[in-house]
Amino acid sequence: MAAADGAVLTFRVGERRLAVAAEEVAEVVRRPRITRVPHAPAGLAGVASIRGEVAPVVALGRVLDGRDAEATERSRVIVLHGAPPLGLAVDEVTGLAHGQAEPGGLLLTEAGETRVLALDALLDAEFAGLTRTRGTRAAAPKATAAPAAGALEVALLGFVLAGQPYALPLEQVREVVALPAAIAALPRTDAAMLGVTDFRDGLLPVVSTRVLLGLPAERPAPGARVVVAAIGDARVGLVVDQLTSILRAPESAIGPVPRVLNRGAGEAHIDAMLRLPGGGLVSVLAPERLFRDETVAQILEDGRQKGSQMTTATETRSGQRFLIFGLGEERYGLPIEAVQEVVTLPRTITRLPKAPAFVAGVMNLRGAPLPVVDQRRRFGVEGAAAGQPRVIVTRVGETLVGFAVDTVTEILEAPEGSVTPTPELGADASRLFDRVASLETGGRMVLLVNPQELLDRAEADLLAGLADEGRSAP
Repeated sequence: MAAADGAVLTFRVGERRLAVAAEEVAEVVRRPRITRVPHAPAGLAGVASIRGEVAPVVALGRVLDGRDAEATERSRVIVLHGAPPLGLAVDEVTGLAHGQAEPGGLLLTEAGETRVLALDALLDAEFAGLTRTRGTRAAAPKATAAPAAGALEVALLGFVLAGQPYALPLEQVREVVALPAAIAALPRTDAAMLGVTDFRDGLLPVVSTRVLLGLPAERPAPGARVVVAAIGDARVGLVVDQLTSILRAPESAIGPVPRVLNRGAGEAHIDAMLRLPGGGLVSVLAPERLFRDETVAQILEDGRQKGSQMTTATETRSGQRFLIFGLGEERYGLPIEAVQEVVTLPRTITRLPKAPAFVAGVMNLRGAPLPVVDQRRRFGVEGAAAGQPRVIVTRVGETLVGFAVDTVTEILEAPEGSVTPTPELGADASRLFDRVASLETGGRMVLLVNPQELLDRAEADLLAGLADEGRSAP
């Protein structure tokens, strides 16, 4: 933003009229989508993607008097120079005027009198060093989950088709995304090929998994998902009705398929059957056995003809994969390697006396007690969850813990360079959300959770004690 000597940018916060030195202002933008940060100071509205950078946005009204007005058409974010930049959420920008404001200060005009507010001091008091550490923090080490004891396990992504459970090997799933609004049909293809869609750096073939399995062809429902699966070096999108869970099971629980199951009208073959504890079966698919050999060749050839870079683009991205979960309107990510499995939250779980409010109780996970943390309470999400919540099972230290969330929506492969350390958000928030993924569409951002910081040491010890108590409970 160009500024003349001695110029100030004037703006309004509630009834207050303020100004900041124009030379400190990088730009003024309409209020972007702001992602709320749980456990952050009250004065932080959240973080937003501004010119491709993740910037903390300060709710200036909250900092000044603890009040925050509703966003309107006139609401703006004043972006101050810095690394990272800093956004000030204000009610209205009123103009550019002649004046003099010291760097790091605000001019406040009330009742005809003007006084200077030390902006850096206000932010220091609220954010414990935000303005002193504008530089980029060192990247946090990549979190890994402790291996489960016992026999070798296989990890599977569970989903539903026509009311029946299916699964794919998790290692062959690259992402799970919402059904694209635009899918371009291809000529001279069969009913299973829905078309291609623009995806990442190329084109992605989108296929009806229903048709492949010989199920009645139906128009995908609004909540349908596309599982981006690997076939060799290529990628193909498999449309499924609903994402259900991540399953981990011992190899002994997976058995061969009766021949009759692979004699249907579809060209896909069921690779194996997973026996669930307590009964129930899940059909396990293998991407390379979903198509006849000539169909696979045609898919890859179509991709090449349409300029698809499936065989190179995805590999060169060197992305990291995250499980995306929802709490209210917000979405957060957890490294996929930290996730043991995802299960449905039982409608009734065992409540334990003297447990803190954030502990929902203990549920039975294949004969073992699993303490469940209510992430809505931990993250301060208001209202009730819609639908049936999920439990993300992960390890914190030596303790296996379940985190109850509203939804599990997708598996995201974040490309190289899109994951960066978060800006300074306050001590607790910066440790919990150590990285952020900036995505290519619509300035979308996903805060990434550091699994080791989901619980502090005292809470982890407490949950370990609750698990012991659950084992001894009648």
